[in-house]
Amino acid sequence: MAYNNKYPKIRRSGGPYPRNRYGVCYDGLSRQQRRLLLENPLISERAQDDQFLHIIFEVCKFKNQSHKDKYYYDWSTGNFMKIEELEVSYDTIDWICALSGEPIRSNINNFNAENFVHPSYHDTLGGDMVDGRILKSSIAFQEHIKKLLLNQQQEFLILAKRNSKLH
Repeated sequence: MAYNNKYPKIRRSGGPYPRNRYGVCYDGLSRQQRRLLLENPLISERAQDDQFLHIIFEVCKFKNQSHKDKYYYDWSTGNFMKIEELEVSYDTIDWICALSGEPIRSNINNFNAENFVHPSYHDTLGGDMVDGRILKSSIAFQEHIKKLLLNQQQEFLILAKRNSKLH
């Protein structure tokens, strides 16, 4: 398998064999570089210059590897967001503040007292003692998360069984 080197070895061919585009053999090129040659007919005029091809391959390598700049659709909120925000969004669920009853977003992997309290009430958490309402909320939160995960696991098993059947 060819790797996306900074300066791939460009082999030339005079005919249709081995497979090539604009006289550049596919042997030493990565899939991304081959696709670049196939999808861009404007390159054909300058494809005889190896330096030009090296520059084009390098520019496209950086262009295609910027997946962090893409926006993804979050089905739970209905918004477009970057991948980091999407991962955080999928790790949080709607919950109710233990002290005020206001709606909050709680992280499923965090069981600190701040996770169950609205940010405007974080100043009441300073100290060694924890309010009993926060403890009850954390226990209910754990049970709710277990139910959600078990339901997702059962849905996955049903889909896996359905897709594993021979047609």
